[in-house]
Amino acid sequence: MYTGCQKLERVPRGKVSKSRTEQRGRERSRRDELWLLALQPAAMPEPVHAYSCPLFWTEYEGHCYRYFPINKTWAEADLYCAEFSIGIRSAKLASIHSWEENVFVYDLVNSRVPGIPTDIWTGLNDLRQEGHFEWTDGSSFDYHYWDGSQPDDGIHSIPEEEDCVQIWYRHSSALRSWNDNACGRSFPFVCKIPSLALD
Repeated sequence: MYTGCQKLERVPRGKVSKSRTEQRGRERSRRDELWLLALQPAAMPEPVHAYSCPLFWTEYEGHCYRYFPINKTWAEADLYCAEFSIGIRSAKLASIHSWEENVFVYDLVNSRVPGIPTDIWTGLNDLRQEGHFEWTDGSSFDYHYWDGSQPDDGIHSIPEEEDCVQIWYRHSSALRSWNDNACGRSFPFVCKIPSLALD
């Protein structure tokens, strides 16, 4: 008497068990299906563009960004960014051209200082002509996310000639919204540089 073991029946030569034949049939069927799939024209995947950013910079949509948690005036921050220029690729205070990019920049900062309200300089300003905003990198001013009554040039308190723009966080304001502020104030900032395409 066997305990814990099964007695196997011996299959005579030349005869194949039914289950073995079924198994081979299933394997052949799977192989045929895979072969047919391989012969079908494949949908062309969208090209994936590879970009390269300097160490400690984060790539987003063909540009590299870096948050600097040091307080500088707007002009000092823009000069600091310029020190990271590589050849013809100029580093500047960040320009923002969509809601998605605005969220990316703010979240880049928030990931470094989670939960702490942080004001950060952007490259937007109206230093050359009051009310005519432009980016330091020369790109078009095609998107904005002003907070409430901003830009106000400081008229609600003491006029300060607020000509430089920050992304700010206030409990009473919209998250990631923009405010014009006095350029001589000191805040952390985000720099932006075109990434190097590896294609």
